[in-house]
Amino acid sequence: MHWFNWVRLRLPIPERSNGLNGKARTTILLLSSLLLTWTPLQAAPLPCLDSGNDCIQTLTEAAIKRSPELQTLDERLSLIDQRLQLAEQTIDHANARHWTSYLTTDPIAILQNLFGGGQVQRDRMAITDLEIRAADLEAARAELERQRAAKRSQLGEQVLTLVIAYESAGDRERAISAQLSNHDLLTRITEIDYRLGGSTTETYLTRIAQREQLEIQWNRYRLEGETAKRQLLSLTGFSAPETTGETTG
Repeated sequence: MHWFNWVRLRLPIPERSNGLNGKARTTILLLSSLLLTWTPLQAAPLPCLDSGNDCIQTLTEAAIKRSPELQTLDERLSLIDQRLQLAEQTIDHANARHWTSYLTTDPIAILQNLFGGGQVQRDRMAITDLEIRAADLEAARAELERQRAAKRSQLGEQVLTLVIAYESAGDRERAISAQLSNHDLLTRITEIDYRLGGSTTETYLTRIAQREQLEIQWNRYRLEGETAKRQLLSLTGFSAPETTGETTG
């Protein structure tokens, strides 16, 4: 049997209940293809984690970009800018047509306008009201700018504090790890000496208790470092790079 006929005989027989089967099958195939090729968005890995100026600046910029409070402030500033632009256009338009208030055949209106009353006075009051509103918007904008600058500064301080906390915990963790290595060597010597009768039970048990205290400190500093790192990841939106865990031995 020819290979084409062999394949054709094993293909499913298309249903003919209605004319939508072909379209439905095409849609299903398209959706299946999209599901197979789609991958969820993942956060970028943490680019650095040290107290150098470049790293602090990179992490601070990421925290600023991720801050929902700053996003809200930016939206409010954008809205105020639009309102200020509209107010300036309205004031310019009112000033441009201000002279038309003198164009009237009413003698009373002409006298009122000449002496600063009538429509001229109303136009000036309207322009003054618009200028006051524009000034209020400028003041509101300045306050939002102040809040935005304060928030950016706060985020920079948070990033720096967390990075320093991470580095400090790491330094202490490494120092305790070195102490553990030295202590394990001394403990083995004490154990050998104890078996040979050169050390007392109290000395041997003291060595064991000291190691337990060092392990407690090591775990505490490691936890402090991991906590600072998690808070920094949450603040900046980066993901943790894959690393191999350390052990106390």
